[in-house]
Amino acid sequence: MSSRPAFFLLACSLAVLLVSLLTGGYCLAQEGLSRGSEKWPEGDRISIRDLIENLEHYDGKVVVIEGEVVGDVMRRRGGAWITVNDDPYSERSLEEGGEFAGVTNIGIGVWIGLDMAEQIQVTGGYKSKGDRVRVVGVFHRVCREHGGDTDIHAVSLEVLEKGRPIRHALHWWKLLLAAFLSGVALILWRWRGIRRPKEIEQKLDLG
Repeated sequence: MSSRPAFFLLACSLAVLLVSLLTGGYCLAQEGLSRGSEKWPEGDRISIRDLIENLEHYDGKVVVIEGEVVGDVMRRRGGAWITVNDDPYSERSLEEGGEFAGVTNIGIGVWIGLDMAEQIQVTGGYKSKGDRVRVVGVFHRVCREHGGDTDIHAVSLEVLEKGRPIRHALHWWKLLLAAFLSGVALILWRWRGIRRPKEIEQKLDLG
């Protein structure tokens, strides 16, 4: 008789373990990681171009990207959106002596927690270089949670380098060119203003 309670407790423990394994396995299959883990499984850093060119290969997998946060931090209920850009200018802009790499903008939307959003202090734009971050997260080719967009759901975010203001050099030739074009526009406008009354007078004389 005394063995029955012990057997019952053992059976309940096995049942709970089985359920946790099944649900945990499902989550790992869907997300590629467990949110209860202290250390996230990480792979090698990959470029955003590689992600875009191999959507199906990386779909549902844990990926690691690094780049500059550009645009705005768009806070929403339960999280925030950021755009991470890893084109050549994300490391060093032309104003800072970077090499010209053509017209390019390689970025991807990343869904982050509100606590991660607090780490970001500077976002990239014309006047500033954004924080450079390292993101570990799950890549979704078609995210069902966010209307079918291609995105990354971050599980960790680390600021590698803080953002800074960008000083733009003053190009005198641009000012001279702008002044010259303004002068040409003014001359044409005045010439049109003088010529138009004469045309009206000629029409009246002919009439």
